[in-house]
Amino acid sequence: MENVFGHATGKIFSANEKMIDFSSVVNNLSEVVWSIDLTVEPYQFRYLNDPISRVPYGSYQKAPTTIDEWQQQIHEEDRERILDEYVNVLNNGYGSYAYRVERGPGNYRYVRDRVKVLYEDEKPLRIDGITIDIDDIRKSRLNLELSQQRLKSIVDSLPDPVFISTRKDGKAIFANEVFFDVYGMNPGEFLGKKVVQFYQNFDTRKTYLSLLAKEGRVQNHELVLKNKKDESFWVSASTMPLDFQNEACYITILQDITFRKSLEKDLKDSNERYQLAVEGTNDVIWEYDFKNGTSYLSPQFWAGLGLAQETNPLDDNLLSRYLHEEDRKSFISTIQGRFKRHEEDLETECRFIGEGGKVIWVFIKARILYDKKGDPARVVGSLSNITSLKQARSKLQESEAKYRIISQNSSDCICLHSPERDFVFVSASSFDVIGYKPDELEKLRLRDIIDEEYYESVKACISEVILNPKKKIVISFKAKQSNGELVWLETHGGAILDQEGQIMYFQTSTRNITARVQAEDKLRESEERYKLISQNSHDIVSLMDLEGKYLFISPSIKDTLGYEVEEMLGRSTTDFIHPDDLPGVVEAMQNTLSQNTKMSEALFRFRHKNGDYRWLEAKGGIINSEEGEPIYFRSTKVDMTDKIRAEQMLKEKEEQYKLVSENSTDVIALHDLDGKFSFISPSCYRLVGYTVEESLGTDPMALINKEDIKRVKQVFADTIANKSQDVQTSYRIRKRDGDYVPVGVSLTSVLDDKGEVQYVLSSTRDITEIMKVIEKERYLNKLKSSFISMASHEFRTPLTTIQSSNELIQMYLENQIDPTNGKLTKHVSRIRVELERLNSLLKDVFTLGRLDVGRARVNKELTSLTAIAKQVILETSVGFKNRGVAVNTVGDERQVNLDSQLISHAMSNIVLNALKYSEGCPDPEMTITYAEDSIDIEVKDFGIGIPDKDKEGLFESFSRASNVGDIEGTGLGLVIVRQFVEMHDGTITFESELKKGSTFRIHLPNR
Repeated sequence: MENVFGHATGKIFSANEKMIDFSSVVNNLSEVVWSIDLTVEPYQFRYLNDPISRVPYGSYQKAPTTIDEWQQQIHEEDRERILDEYVNVLNNGYGSYAYRVERGPGNYRYVRDRVKVLYEDEKPLRIDGITIDIDDIRKSRLNLELSQQRLKSIVDSLPDPVFISTRKDGKAIFANEVFFDVYGMNPGEFLGKKVVQFYQNFDTRKTYLSLLAKEGRVQNHELVLKNKKDESFWVSASTMPLDFQNEACYITILQDITFRKSLEKDLKDSNERYQLAVEGTNDVIWEYDFKNGTSYLSPQFWAGLGLAQETNPLDDNLLSRYLHEEDRKSFISTIQGRFKRHEEDLETECRFIGEGGKVIWVFIKARILYDKKGDPARVVGSLSNITSLKQARSKLQESEAKYRIISQNSSDCICLHSPERDFVFVSASSFDVIGYKPDELEKLRLRDIIDEEYYESVKACISEVILNPKKKIVISFKAKQSNGELVWLETHGGAILDQEGQIMYFQTSTRNITARVQAEDKLRESEERYKLISQNSHDIVSLMDLEGKYLFISPSIKDTLGYEVEEMLGRSTTDFIHPDDLPGVVEAMQNTLSQNTKMSEALFRFRHKNGDYRWLEAKGGIINSEEGEPIYFRSTKVDMTDKIRAEQMLKEKEEQYKLVSENSTDVIALHDLDGKFSFISPSCYRLVGYTVEESLGTDPMALINKEDIKRVKQVFADTIANKSQDVQTSYRIRKRDGDYVPVGVSLTSVLDDKGEVQYVLSSTRDITEIMKVIEKERYLNKLKSSFISMASHEFRTPLTTIQSSNELIQMYLENQIDPTNGKLTKHVSRIRVELERLNSLLKDVFTLGRLDVGRARVNKELTSLTAIAKQVILETSVGFKNRGVAVNTVGDERQVNLDSQLISHAMSNIVLNALKYSEGCPDPEMTITYAEDSIDIEVKDFGIGIPDKDKEGLFESFSRASNVGDIEGTGLGLVIVRQFVEMHDGTITFESELKKGSTFRIHLPNR
């Protein structure tokens, strides 16, 4: 019990002190106190107080008495982890871990164990522990976290900016995403800083802080907030107290009122701007109040008419006193009619008379306001000078008259359209062009005439002119004549603008192009057919003039010869032909022209863009005019380079094959699919005594030993079926003199262009000498195996005897009453050390011997590599007091397929070296990496390292580094490790730096 309370409290009085009732102390604890004796099996729990009464809510019925019962009560998701924790506890001597344990049917509660191990002579004797129920504490913490998360979720969902600050120092500790988005700050620029520094207006900030200090809350207080870009915002702030994360805080909700403040300012400035606008506009502003008889005319009126300004210049007849006498009566009648009908809007054109009888055309626009009785109360309006517009209209009428004369005498149909696309004017030629008379056409809309397929495109063109009135358009489309026939029309058009640049009309000139379109369609169809053929052909289709210059060439020129089409047009074909082939090509072209040949062929080399020459086969001839005169050369060129080179290479290979086969000591032969020879090299005579002529057409199976025929036929058939390459076999073949000779044969399938087997190629050689060598090696291996078996017995027997005698001498010396000679004891110890070294050496030698004669076998099975590593470390570190090797895993740990004995031996050797050669240094480390298709084992130490000069031969037998001193070792361990790793198809590598340590890595494939 001293272990438990020593860990829990750090200090306690001795349990043997009579003044302390130790059992009373334990029974008063809320924790369950227990102990496990590791010297007696099965391991059982011994409770020092009642475990049942220390579980809340009375659901606990039975406490476990054994380790197995305890494990069954642990939640299945936690069992494996807790087992690993117990292994760590046994290694470390203490530990603390939390897990779920059953405290009633289906009722799991979280508990925490604190344990400590009592050792004696480095062996664990007892585990003492305290179990604390932490379920309620954990739930409370989770509820608190959930509450905080809910608060944060609610705040984040608010549409307004929100932040939370502490009451103590006013620093911001939280703000929602809306806050950072609106005010352009990131969390680092706002959180942790005093909020008051972001309020800019001193007076409003002072009032806000006073209210908050006095009343503890503030509602809808207006402040000026400044963001990191020095932009200011008016906000309405509402602040109230809040407990957040166990701290007294304020939560503040901000509402942006910058727009409202801006409106208030704009409203203030509006009246000032109104007066400036009235005085600054070109139009005259006027008004008349019927009730008060007051009126106003802005300064522009007096300046425009050249009259002296008057106060209150108007009466109930409004502007009539300033009008031309011809317009006055009409104006008075118009306004009286508006008053009578209670109409609000007044728009009319009148002439004003200015100083000296000056006449000015004015557009009058006004709004009439009426009182509740329906009488006019007030008139407010404007006057616009339209004298220039009136003059322009007069000129336009003159222009229109001229336009009509021109359009009536044009063969094209000339039309004017309103901006709404209605016909305004149509020339007399409309019937000839469109099939409608002018009066018929003026009643129609564009949609009634234009074919539905083209209406949207015409409409889009008109829209382009609306957006860009200076643009001219040309468009072709189909239209419907009055008889229902479709004709092709081509229209040229544009906008007619007024002086202000506004569109008055669309003017179009349209002609019938049906005959032209039909001719173009036929030409286009012909060109498309030719283009489709030429552009989709791998061949190079070209058209040349009579001098050989390219007028057209298909895009396939780039794929074949690297040239763009534009690079070839206008150049002569003779510029690209190989000088050796040029005379023949020129002569062929001249003959084709002189004889007006329709089809001729030529083969020549053509220069590629990269400078190489490609073989082309050209087929073509002359194209004549309608009069039969030559006008073009046409040609189709096909790249023949690969074919010609393949033929050359085939010819060269056939020559090489013939040369090799005729001079090879091996017998090289081609067999047809039933095995008979279709070709055989002359060396067959040296091998079996038959000439080439005697061998061709014969069945080689007749010469094969009867015991081998069935196997050879199966190998031959499999080679054909699988289209195999380099299939190795051997058999005995009968020579002409009747003797049999062993031969080694390599079979390879020879495929045709379709990928089917055409022949089987065989290479046969005499392997008599090789068989003798193999037999001799087999005999030597047998001798080696026998020697190892004999040596294993003959060496170990005397060594065992010597070791036993040495131990008896040691015992005799220890039992002597009188002091023993120290030198004798020293020699006995030295004999024991050397015997151990000799035993280790013999063990490694015998292991290497078994590997050499092939007696060592790999027996793979699924096992835990991590478990093997921990067991190896536990066993290896026994002789190294207070030292160990930490094991780390990377990736998803899993069962692996390997020979646990061989891998355990390899890991043990590397771990032992890491401990031996790092005495007095930090403990070594082992890392096991689980990759998808491999496993890596890395052992790293921080010891003496390996000199550079010793690294190259480190994996050779009896090789040891020069700096190991008197540290024990045979120099065979790493040799065996490499053999065991390679038996798993793995590799071993290392890195080392002198006096800094070494790292050994084993890489094993995952299969």
